[in-house]
Amino acid sequence: MELPKNITQIGESDKFCKIYAEDYVVSYLKQLNRVAGDKNLAVALYGTRKEEAGISYLFLYGAGRLNFLQRESRHLSQAVQQEAERQRQRYFREYSFLGYKILNGEMIEGFQICEQGVCRYISGYAQFYEKNDSMLAYMLEQRQEDAVPEQVEQEKYDMVKKRQEERRMQAEMERKRTDNRDRRVKDKQSGSSLRRMQYSAAVVFALLCVVGLTTINDGNGWNDLQAAARRMVDNISQQQIPDVMEVSNFSAEAGTIVAEDKLAEAIRMENDAAAEPAAVQSGATVPTSAPEPVATPEPTTPPTPEPTQPPTPEPTQAPTPEPSAEPTQEPVAEPTSYVIKRGDTLIGICIATYGSDEKVREICGLNNISNPDDIKVGQKILLP
Repeated sequence: MELPKNITQIGESDKFCKIYAEDYVVSYLKQLNRVAGDKNLAVALYGTRKEEAGISYLFLYGAGRLNFLQRESRHLSQAVQQEAERQRQRYFREYSFLGYKILNGEMIEGFQICEQGVCRYISGYAQFYEKNDSMLAYMLEQRQEDAVPEQVEQEKYDMVKKRQEERRMQAEMERKRTDNRDRRVKDKQSGSSLRRMQYSAAVVFALLCVVGLTTINDGNGWNDLQAAARRMVDNISQQQIPDVMEVSNFSAEAGTIVAEDKLAEAIRMENDAAAEPAAVQSGATVPTSAPEPVATPEPTTPPTPEPTQPPTPEPTQAPTPEPSAEPTQEPVAEPTSYVIKRGDTLIGICIATYGSDEKVREICGLNNISNPDDIKVGQKILLP
């Protein structure tokens, strides 16, 4: 006969009767024992019996609540026997009735084993792990009948949902603040560029006025000066006016600040225009001596030409920044947790979650559990 290898011995076993209790059976007994208190709760035990070398081996695969048994007895009444049989026929048809256990809140160290109508106490048992569908089905059915709806999971869900909503609102507010800040910076930059362009245009216009006033008495150079001014204004309107225009002192006598490059071009054009007609008229070098003064008639004031208003270049439209995409909320990785319910065992949780009991020791290490049977209803554990 092959005995279970992965076992946990509880108490000192009997020499002539060895009891092996499957993990689900032990878990169900401990679950009832926690709520028994000072009451006596009776549980029927079902399984198989084998004999070898004069030693009886009992393997417990099922356990069910008995309502008609209130105290230990060597001989069971007919009502108790009928109740145990009905329960066996419904849940544990493939096993036999082997005995019972009275639970009163104390540690389980042995069972009442019934043989040939007589029940006697056998101390010590070994807990083993094996697939046990019948006991699992019984425990699930009892849990559905007795379980009270828990609000813990709903509260956790509401709390997580609230935290996610708060993070989403904070991200939205931060995005709006960033957009407003960028918009203000760009508006300020656009306004500064426009003001610099307007200021530069005003400086150029003032330069033209000063140059015109200095040459107002020279009728021959006036038209050339107007043409040069128009060309200069056209060039300025076609080019981007720099943010900072270098200026220099054009005339110490006039005390006017003008742009060096534009002023040099205007002076050169004015000198060329004034020297050209004199050279054509005389065909010789212009004398350096001043001519005798000739009485000139009272000059008529020529109509003052209206200054040409330089077209104000349209400000370059700053590209509108695309709104930054709303950041995605990564799920905050949380450890997998589980709340112990009535009837739960670490072996059952491990089998239901992973399909085997290989991670029982890892779950115990992760939650600092020294005894895998010592877990409480409502206790929160972490699953690897």
